[in-house]
Amino acid sequence: MSHLEDFESTLKDVVNAKRLSGSKVSKLIEIAQKSMEHDTKLVAILYRTHKSLSSSAKVSSLYVFDALARDARHQATKRGITGDINSRTGNAATFLLKVEGVLDGLFQDMIALDNAEAKEKTKKVLDIWTKSNTFPSPVLTRLREMMDSRKESVKNPTPPIARVETQALPIITTPPSATPSQGPTPPLPESVQSTLLALLEAAQAAGQPRM
Repeated sequence: MSHLEDFESTLKDVVNAKRLSGSKVSKLIEIAQKSMEHDTKLVAILYRTHKSLSSSAKVSSLYVFDALARDARHQATKRGITGDINSRTGNAATFLLKVEGVLDGLFQDMIALDNAEAKEKTKKVLDIWTKSNTFPSPVLTRLREMMDSRKESVKNPTPPIARVETQALPIITTPPSATPSQGPTPPLPESVQSTLLALLEAAQAAGQPRM
């Protein structure tokens, strides 16, 4: 069994267990350390697995992201490793850069669970990353703003539109010189996936581990 196959198999055991096992998470970290040259495929496996999980298992998946990210930060700092997103061979630093590319999707998914416990644990993970400088400050600030925005939208929901009784109104003729009415505001363009996330998905499709 290749390191990537072992990583995916162990990952699924960890996140689908009833309780998070510290020993299994440690084993997963060891496998990841041996597979950092395949950083893109590692992150693709992590993100793909997370999206396929039940709501309860996604909390364990978040903890796995946390454990792997903090270990990678420790390794990069300890060894003075720097990362180049365009490097063909991965390392702890490039692994962190690839994880950054899926953090928005990861946090949006956790927030969308609409589960108080899940959101509280997501906030705790973010607090840990902030204290340990796991990711750059702009990335962490963006994630916190994302969580705060969701909190405000729940606290202040859009009020329902009041029904207005239809009444007979006099017909008013608009003179020809009046300013022509504007058309409807065009919808905002849909946000596109980041280049990095596209890269991860391409790796998922093309780089499945071979038996």
